[in-house]
Amino acid sequence: MPVRQLRSLRPASFLVGLGLLAHVGCSSSSTTSVAVTHPTMVEVAPENFLGDLPCSEGPGLKRYVATLFDTNYVAQGGASGTGDSTSDGGAAPDFQLPSSLPTPCLAAVGFGLVVAGRHYDVKIDGYDTDDLAPRASGSRQMVSPAPSMEQEVTPLATPRWTAHCDDAIAVDSTIVRADHCTPFTASESAPGSVHIGLGQLLAGLSCGDQPGQVDHFDVSFSAGSAPALVQSIPCTADAAALFSGVAPQTRVSAYVSAFSADGSDAFAGATCDAFTRAEGSVNAECTSLSQVGTMRVDLRGALALLGLTCDKRSVSSVTVQVPGDAQVQAFPPPDCEQPFTHGFAPGAAVVTVEALEPSGSDSPARSLTCGATITPGQLALAECTAN
Repeated sequence: MPVRQLRSLRPASFLVGLGLLAHVGCSSSSTTSVAVTHPTMVEVAPENFLGDLPCSEGPGLKRYVATLFDTNYVAQGGASGTGDSTSDGGAAPDFQLPSSLPTPCLAAVGFGLVVAGRHYDVKIDGYDTDDLAPRASGSRQMVSPAPSMEQEVTPLATPRWTAHCDDAIAVDSTIVRADHCTPFTASESAPGSVHIGLGQLLAGLSCGDQPGQVDHFDVSFSAGSAPALVQSIPCTADAAALFSGVAPQTRVSAYVSAFSADGSDAFAGATCDAFTRAEGSVNAECTSLSQVGTMRVDLRGALALLGLTCDKRSVSSVTVQVPGDAQVQAFPPPDCEQPFTHGFAPGAAVVTVEALEPSGSDSPARSLTCGATITPGQLALAECTAN
């Protein structure tokens, strides 16, 4: 429900780094004495209540609002005050002090309107947006977006997370940290995001509109069984793709294609993967852009198509002939248990696999043709056919 930001003159708590109060006294001598007094404050610091909630550019905590409550209890030897108990002997309600402004999630906040010896609790409201403003000066209620000349009435904002710190005792001329805190807890089912830095994948390539230069990237992002998401990003040194709303605790992958300004097909590519977390942004790990792809031939599976196995009783060796290579590569048992991999330019690629019979066998060598369509920067599994 839209509400109007109230124009109150209620005093707010103080954001502090270091505070010193100087008092100058006079005497009959010509020397002026200066006494330095440290402030009496209760401080709240994010490291005491963030928990596992990330404070980052992606999804996560952006700002928090802290509110101090005087619990109407005085420590032994502390300053006296009114309202320690009700007339019938029961505990009086906690007294709420003015709240802090919406504070960046890595900054501490201090409260100066405290009395030495008194006990204070802190309630902390966390928000996932920077676009906040207090409904009134010192109010715990926030409105979002922040009111402007064009939009003076905005709805109340609901905190995404809450935390509290208990029983901080103010000490005279001391900044006391409220550190008995129950931290924010990220929901295990809350979505996260994946950040893919594209500029850092260029390696020996460069951005530009000339042949051989990268004009833009296409990023195809896959998470589980969900349909792939595609983003097209212009090439710059700091180009990046961000995919939000991803289920946590999920292994995800992405394929990055690099296109030239006048090309319809990708001339370079890279692969990325990441493991997501709840309410946080993770950086994907990626290979550098490559202008070749890789074909993998399962030699053991190829032998099975011929009714053979990778042992000395079945074959003496398995050879692979790559078109254009002068030398044939040989894999005697047990090396033929491992797959054969080779880099190829984009497009169709084929190799010839030949199984040589053991010495003394009258059976002729038997061969297969194995091929795949190569995409730059990706691994392609070959399909084999007996000749």
